Parts: sequence; C-alpha cells; structure tokens
Amino acid sequence: MTMKRIGRFLFCLLPLIITIVLQNLVSIPICGITAIAVLIKNNHTQISLDELINELLSIWSTGPFIIFVSMTYAIAALVIFGFWYRKKLAANQERVAVKAAFDLRIVFALLLLSFGLQYVIGYLMNFIGMLRPDWMQSYTELIDTAGIGTLSPLTIIYAVIIAPISEELIFRGVTLGYAKKILPVTGAVCLQAVLFGIFHMNIIQGIYAAFLGLFIGYLKEAGGSIAIPIVFHAFFNIFGSFAGDSMYYHMEQPFFFLLWLTVGVLLTYAGIFLFQYGISVRDHADIG
Repeated sequence: MTMKRIGRFLFCLLPLIITIVLQNLVSIPICGITAIAVLIKNNHTQISLDELINELLSIWSTGPFIIFVSMTYAIAALVIFGFWYRKKLAANQERVAVKAAFDLRIVFALLLLSFGLQYVIGYLMNFIGMLRPDWMQSYTELIDTAGIGTLSPLTIIYAVIIAPISEELIFRGVTLGYAKKILPVTGAVCLQAVLFGIFHMNIIQGIYAAFLGLFIGYLKEAGGSIAIPIVFHAFFNIFGSFAGDSMYYHMEQPFFFLLWLTVGVLLTYAGIFLFQYGISVRDHADIG
C-alpha cells in the first residue's frame, strides 16, 4: 500500500474524528453556561465548593441536558457534513434525485426492514448480554442516564429527525463516499459500518450499530440516494422508541421466543426482497 493510498485511508477516518471533536467542542460552552448560571443562582448563599460541584454534576448527568447537548451537536454536524457531502461527493454518489428515490414499494420495504431488524438486533443484544452481563448492565445504565429510554419531545425530535439525518450524512454520505475511492464497495460498506459502531462509544451499542450499519450501507448503495438510509434510520428509531418491550410479548416462553425470532428474520428478508424489487422497478421506469 503506497503512502498516498494510506493517506486516503486515513482520510476516511476524518469524519469520525471531526464528529468526536465536535461533540466535545459543543458540550464545553453549554456546560460553561450552565456553570455560570449555577454560580449566579447561588451567589448569595453559603453553598460549599463540593455542593456546587455536585449540583453541576447532577445537572450535567440528567437526561434532558444530555439530549439537549446531543441535539446541539447533531444540528452542527448536520450543517457541516451536509455542506461537505453536497459540495464534494453528492454529484458522484447520488444516482437519483430525492423526489425520484422513493415509491410505495420502497417505502413499505423500509418499514418492513426496520421493523424486522428491531427483532434481529434485539436478539443479538440479548445473546451478547448472556455472554457478557457486565456489558449489558453498562449499556442499560447509559441509556437510563442519557434519557434515551424516556420519551420526551426533545428525545423524539432528536431520535426521529435530527440524529438520522446527521448520522447518515456523516457515515453513509461522507465516510462511505471517500471509502469507495480506495476500497471495493463491499469493503467501503464494512469500513463505514465499523466506524459507525466506534462512534457510539459503547460495546453493546457499537456491536449492534456496526451490524445495522452494514444494512444501511447496502441501502445507500442499492438505492442510490442518501435520502433512503435517512428514511430507514428514522423508521428504525421510531419503532425502537415507541414499540419497545411490547414487541417481545412473553419472550421468556420458548414458543414466543422462537416466534419473534422467526418474525424478525422473515420481515428482514421480506424487506430486503421488496426493496430490491422496488429499486429494480424504479430504475427501469427511469430508463424507460
């Protein structure tokens, strides 16, 4: 591998690095403003330094605060990577216009696939949790602390609208676009999926995000538009936010355990099959 090729490979990591740096850059001023507000509030009290620090830590660890910081970062990432993708990559990566990217078959396929993968990934996480209960406990505590498991207007807006757009622009847009310049499509899809997993900074989330990233990378390449993975990502987060445990009715019983596993696999297969058919019909109609 030549130095130029190594440089191009390292450049594929740049979006992830920028994203992590951006998260910290956004959080610093927000935490600073919060600290100033707490200092002003307690200006005429006899509060000790330890009590002041504990008050700040309690605020910074609340779900609404974490979601607000995440939303602020995600909006900044959306603007930066949206501009980057549009100016540098979209001309070669977008085979079809957004308006022409969808038909009813494709939309229904994305719904089936997002619902089916909720089951498949749920079973994957349970399997990992059986092997490493400490990983699952850490993941559960993270979800509870971040407020992701609690449905609030901010959480819904972030999970269903802002996060899908920003994350798809980062990974299926910019990262995948540059990875395809140095790797075969399959290798590029795998690379962006791994980086998508690393981005989540948690072993359980990282494994399922990387697994999910493979499917989303396929959707981007087969669909020919960044809009398709964005819509899929939104559907996936909607089902994850609103369906929750109701999807796994009596999963502890062997019959229902096998039933939901079968449902998940069949829905995933049906979603992929219908998506491929929908893309084929769409592309042939465009040629015609």
